[in-house]
Amino acid sequence: MTDVSQKGEYWLIDIPAEPAFRRGFADRGFWYEHFGRLLITDHQDEGRVVGEIIYYRNADYRAGYEVGYQIFRRADRGKGYMSEALSLFSAFLFESKPIPRLQLTVVVGNESSRKVAEKCGYRYEGTLRKAAFLAGKYVDLELFGLLPDECPPLQL
Repeated sequence: MTDVSQKGEYWLIDIPAEPAFRRGFADRGFWYEHFGRLLITDHQDEGRVVGEIIYYRNADYRAGYEVGYQIFRRADRGKGYMSEALSLFSAFLFESKPIPRLQLTVVVGNESSRKVAEKCGYRYEGTLRKAAFLAGKYVDLELFGLLPDECPPLQL
């Protein structure tokens, strides 16, 4: 999570302090009313952690939650971990919380992340111009949304 050399060109810098990170897990397992983090593991490789997926309240006046995700190591990208995790996570959030929508943003040009969003049913809703600071400049973000009736049900 803290190996910046593995983050890639579209990573928006956010490195949590290790004591706070460990405390968040010890206190609530990274799960709160308006924020949650799940670690993505490879169940065939002894549970090795490959990434994370989070949800959070973007703004108090917006209904629903924003979702964010990342695969930590370049070698683990493109293997379907995130598509599976995002599909399951989205269905879980809709089934466990009374929310009307989920949304996520993708840095313009990050085609891999855009493909994951679209594969999981998220629809492009517009571009947020100069909405994030990345590598010394402001960049545009593409906004994607998903409604409950567009999300396949959770399959156990």
